[in-house]
Parts: sequence; structure tokens; C-alpha cells
Amino acid sequence: MKVFIIAPAAAGLILAAACGKDAPPPADARETTTEVTVVPVTHPGGAERGSPVEPVPIGLVSFERAESSFTARRYDEAVGLFTVYTRDTPQNPWGFYMLGLSTWKSGDRIGAAQAFRQALQLDSSHVKSRLNLSRVLIEDGRPDEALAQLELVRVADSTLGEVHRLIARAHDTRGDVELAIACYQRAIVLDTGDVWAMNNLGVLLIQQGRAGEALGPLVRATTLRSTSPVFQNNLGTALEATGHRIAAGIAYGAALAADSTYEKARISLERTSTLDDSVPDSPIDLDLVVREFASQIERWRQEQQPEREQVSPEPQS
Repeated sequence: MKVFIIAPAAAGLILAAACGKDAPPPADARETTTEVTVVPVTHPGGAERGSPVEPVPIGLVSFERAESSFTARRYDEAVGLFTVYTRDTPQNPWGFYMLGLSTWKSGDRIGAAQAFRQALQLDSSHVKSRLNLSRVLIEDGRPDEALAQLELVRVADSTLGEVHRLIARAHDTRGDVELAIACYQRAIVLDTGDVWAMNNLGVLLIQQGRAGEALGPLVRATTLRSTSPVFQNNLGTALEATGHRIAAGIAYGAALAADSTYEKARISLERTSTLDDSVPDSPIDLDLVVREFASQIERWRQEQQPEREQVSPEPQS
């Protein structure tokens, strides 16, 4: 029986330091940001919306220059540059969008929300600004406001998996656990490659004492993105909680292989690797877990299909 599919490089990371038999730590946080897609500048009020043109320097600051600071993770510098850019180019929503991202990354949620709202004032259909505004509101403990923003996106495009994932996060923040789980399931059905929805669902299930149910989404997430230390650590937590100690150790090792400074994974790896043989361990076939999770997604898909309307046949003349 094949037992493990976690990165083999983790096997060399087993540590020998003694540690107690504490319960596994809580799973790590859910997503906080989204991958950023930076688009070329469009002439405000000129070319048709969305048609790209080369960034045009405005005064001493161009979109390209400010973007390069953001890409280099010099977020405070990017805030200053995009502040100047939006002052000189006040009709371009992408400038305010990038100002919002930069401000958020620099730790200012209030300023970020304001920038995203300014982008939306210029273009109410600016989906990225609305989604990231909702993320900021969730982080700020304002899930009801986030849900109001997300509902606008959902009504416009109910097939967008990302919006259902964020709706799930908002419901989770409100304490509506079962509704959050259902929304994560919807997000995964719509996008079977949404690793953050799978991770978030796994974390929520672990927190609810349902680690066995968390294995499917977390194994699938690590299969799709094996170099994510957060995903591997969360999988280790679920495996350890369900009695798969050796497999958990390999997952923690994979987390450390991806990020050698990951303290939670190091402590967990020490704990699982120093338990003696008297502690029972149950082998697990992770390939089988992935296949079973794929079947589960299909069951969710069938359950989420709207019931067909019953139409009576028209009478024949």
C-alpha cells in the first residue's frame, strides 16, 4: 500500500530533540490576501475600458515606477508613489486599486479600504477592488459590510468561485460555521483548483473537531501546491489529530523544507518524531484520500444543482 505522497525531501528533516505528548497546535490562518494581477494603465476617459497602453509618466511618477516598488515589496515606498500617481491621474481606478493593495500591505486597513472605495467610485464594476475591499473588511472584523460588497459581485457573476470563498470567510467570522462550510464547498465545486478554499475549509473543520473531514481538502491542496508551508503544516495538524503520526511528521517536514523559519512546523515535527513506539500510528494512503475527495466534490456538485422546474406539457389541439 502506498502510504505517503508528501514531498520526500522532508524525510531528512526529522529532529531528535525530546518533546512532550502535547495535542497538535491549531491549524494556521486562512488566506489574507489574493495574488495580485497588475494591468497596464489605460488612458482615463480615452481608450475603451480595458484596452492596454504603455504606462505614461505623469510628473515624476509613472504607474510603472510605482508598480515596480510594489512588486519589490517596498510597500511604504509604493504607497507614496501611488499616492502621487492617483493625485495626478485621478480618473484611473487601477491607480487607486494599487494604492489600496500597497496601503493594505503596509498595515493600514483604513487607508486601504478608502483607496478601494475610490476605485469603485470611478468604476463600480471593478471586481478586484470590491473583492479586496471585502478582505479588508473581514480582517477588520466587519463581516456584515463585507457580505454586502460580496453580494454585489455574486449577483453579477455567481459562477466566480473566489466570491463564494470570501463569502465563506465572512460567514466564518460571523460564527455561521455550517453556512461557511457550504460556501467553501460551493467555491471548490466552481473551481476545483482553488487551493485557498480547500485550505480554509480544512482549517475550519479542524477547529470544529472534524479533522477526519479536513484530510480530503488539505491533501488535495498540498498535492496542487506542495511548496506551501502553511498548507503542509495544516495537513500535518489534521493527520496528527487523526492518529497518522508518521505521515504528520512528513507533512511538518515538508513545511520546514519550504520555509526553514516556520517555528510551528519545527515544534510539531519535534513532537511527532520523538514519540516512542508505544504511541499507536495508523498508516494512510493519501492517493486514496485524493480520489475520495474528488468523488466528494462531484457529490457536492450534484447536491448544488438547482432543481429543474416541473413544466406541464402544453395541451395538443
